[in-house]
Amino acid sequence: MNNDNVLVVGGGMVGAAVAVDLGRRGIPVRVLEAQPPARPGRDEPPRLRVSALNGRSIEYLQALGAWPALDDERLADFNEVMVWDIAASGRLHFTAEDLGLDRLGVFLENDHLQAALLDTAATLESVQLDAPAAPLDVRPGDDGPRLFLEGEGELTPALTVAADGAASRLRDSAGIGVWEGDYGQHAVVATVRPNPPAGQQTWQRFTPDGPQALLPLANGMASLVWYVSPDKARLLKAMSEADFIEAVEAAFPTDLGLIDGVYARGSFPIRRLHARRYWQDDVVLVGDAAHVIHPLAGQGVNIGLRDARALAEQIAEAYRRGLPASHPSRLAAYERERRPDNQLMQSTMTAFHVGFTAPLGPFAPVRGFGLQIANHGGWLKRRVLRYAMEGQ
Repeated sequence: MNNDNVLVVGGGMVGAAVAVDLGRRGIPVRVLEAQPPARPGRDEPPRLRVSALNGRSIEYLQALGAWPALDDERLADFNEVMVWDIAASGRLHFTAEDLGLDRLGVFLENDHLQAALLDTAATLESVQLDAPAAPLDVRPGDDGPRLFLEGEGELTPALTVAADGAASRLRDSAGIGVWEGDYGQHAVVATVRPNPPAGQQTWQRFTPDGPQALLPLANGMASLVWYVSPDKARLLKAMSEADFIEAVEAAFPTDLGLIDGVYARGSFPIRRLHARRYWQDDVVLVGDAAHVIHPLAGQGVNIGLRDARALAEQIAEAYRRGLPASHPSRLAAYERERRPDNQLMQSTMTAFHVGFTAPLGPFAPVRGFGLQIANHGGWLKRRVLRYAMEGQ
């Protein structure tokens, strides 16, 4: 591999976006993705892992030329959000119109977006796409990780972008530590067909067990998210489909209606993680390799795409100045831009988790009052919510 190239390890949504952004700028980049997803078929039910793209992310994907690669039939706009506490009367309600937006965002499957970005990358002359890639051996070295690709030998890129997820081997081999914690909950996620069909509203309700949420998907389907203890998550996963539907209909608000079918079910632990630094020597972190936030507000992919854009801009600036892609001044500038934003989002989501999962007791009315204040916050409400939805 040419040592002037940028190597992106991990072609997920964020890693693929970095590659497309660099490739469109004419910067040589190679992507290693071991398990590229098959693009969802038009008649296939929605897959389990989904994301909410805000307006800023949509604009970025349009600028990358990846948006047309998405199938409109698998996208679901949402224009309204409702949040409330089961133990109190306060509600937070807002619409796209309240924030001066055409829509609040779009829900889509992670596999769909990843496949669209990889397809776009494959059309760019500056991008070498290895998907599926041969096994990569990552070994600690004196000046950062040493990378050995099966059948090719050692790779010596100018810069390695670690887009290899929360359990990043590159981050660990670079000696970058993390702050991490466990929220003590699992998210049980199910793709369902509700009756009546899901519209363009997403809602979230806080309960003593944890939040419950409905995320509208294409064609009237929905993603249900139920935050529970690890033991309860195991029980819900082990249930028959009929028993699972009965449990959901009994526990969820009547706004849900009934469930006509369950297409997929799964669960995952809720954790938080933040790297102590975003780069070391010739390795730089993006997306989940750098930070993992509570999925409560669905902002993970949006802040990851902001990482991608910021890093690509700094690498391009290094090239304009005749500097190597890994020049410390550019990587430090990337971290200065992204860390505060990511830290704010993580801290906000942790505060929500603590505030709404603490024992109810005499403080339940305070939580409801807080939601009432937020709902009638006027200009401040609009400003805070616009930042959460748009990142600006």
